[in-house]
Amino acid sequence: MKKHFLLIVSLFAAVGAFAQNGITNNNRWGATAEDSMKCVNAISVYDANLKNKNYAEAYPHWKEVFTNYPVARVDTYTKGEQLLKAMIAAEADAAKKAAYVDELMALYDQQIKYIDKLQEITKTPLSAGGVLGKRALAYISYVPKASLDSTYNMLSKSVQMEKGMSEYIVTQQFMKISAQKYKANKAGHGEQVIQDYLDASTYIVDVLDKYNERIKHYENRFKETDDPKDSLRADGFTKMIGAANIARSNIDAYFINSGAATCQDLDTIYASKIEENKSNIEYLNKVIAVMGKLDCEQSDAYLAASEYALAITPTAKAAMGVGYRYFKKGDAVKAIELFDQAIGLETSVTNKAEMCCKAAAVCFSIKKYSDAREYARKAIELNPNYGKPYILIAQCYAASPNWHNESAMNKCTYFAVLDKLYRAKAVDPSCAKEAQKFINTYSTHTPSSEDLFMRGYSKGQSITIGGWINEKTTIR
Repeated sequence: MKKHFLLIVSLFAAVGAFAQNGITNNNRWGATAEDSMKCVNAISVYDANLKNKNYAEAYPHWKEVFTNYPVARVDTYTKGEQLLKAMIAAEADAAKKAAYVDELMALYDQQIKYIDKLQEITKTPLSAGGVLGKRALAYISYVPKASLDSTYNMLSKSVQMEKGMSEYIVTQQFMKISAQKYKANKAGHGEQVIQDYLDASTYIVDVLDKYNERIKHYENRFKETDDPKDSLRADGFTKMIGAANIARSNIDAYFINSGAATCQDLDTIYASKIEENKSNIEYLNKVIAVMGKLDCEQSDAYLAASEYALAITPTAKAAMGVGYRYFKKGDAVKAIELFDQAIGLETSVTNKAEMCCKAAAVCFSIKKYSDAREYARKAIELNPNYGKPYILIAQCYAASPNWHNESAMNKCTYFAVLDKLYRAKAVDPSCAKEAQKFINTYSTHTPSSEDLFMRGYSKGQSITIGGWINEKTTIR
């Protein structure tokens, strides 16, 4: 961290050595009318060349503005980033390519230095943490054999500054590098990688909640205005949720594959310490959080920590944990009661949907299929881009396919099963692999065309599955 800090300070110092008109004279365009003319002319020339992708022609004029007029325009940095990345991609000479990479790093550093002044001239939110995250991603992309410590320090600082406002790709890379750092130094990074996982998991949920809010906002606006732009914006955030869900799955995978902690490891670490920390709510919540993230709901440490935590301060995660404790004891009724309490206490839409899905999974395990579907439907209502509830409903249908006295008709239930699985794939790319596995299995259970023809049905026809399912599907 210290080395990284000194590196940024030295770069800031180098940037500060330039003749930066518009800073010392408090005039964005320069100290004199002549300076302003030079600035405007340089901007005009590099803008025109950038539009035509004449990067070599644009470069010296952009460089003049960047060096001498650092707060003239915000897009000095966005367009400079575009320009330098294009120059890096086109350059074959290794030394020149490295020089452009250094300039790109200096661009981010100067943007951070003047972030407050730049924010004054734009309505678009700017943040030092966000820029630092972009710097880290560029560093990973362009610096051969990038220093693990330097990369980690940049990402860690960016994520801690931005928290739930951090870009999902930055949060994902933060967890990836933390896991690599653990593998390189297990003794020195063991406790930190667990904390990093907790932070990354929390922040990515905040991102998903933010995207869900924007989707609802634009969908509601579209109903009022019928403006297609609002519909497109909602679709855009839906795609971003898909990408963020994949990032979230990757965050889990990086931590699990690092070998830093399995459920058994965590139980060994925490079990002996729960009793002595039974009044320490901060410690208990940490145990609940990390073990809950890894689906360690059957672990003794998780269950004990949840019970102590719920007695101190009722929280959603603690109530969920105590619910699992009752479920483990065989008291499903009390378990569901506590799951309902947890769902009521939770404020995050993303987490609330997941809790509904976990309650559904418990109901499924005790063959309460109708109840399981209701919880799964609640999860979908809360988060329409969540694939697991659809998979769970499919499993419920597959576990209870019989509603007719003829085998061929009962096999039609699997058409409804497939409907849910295909829907899961469509809304949530992060669970596409799991959904496809079930599709491959259940596709073999559907009735033959001949059997259906004998009963007056053919491909493309609608059929209602009876019994508790009571749902329309289409014959394939």
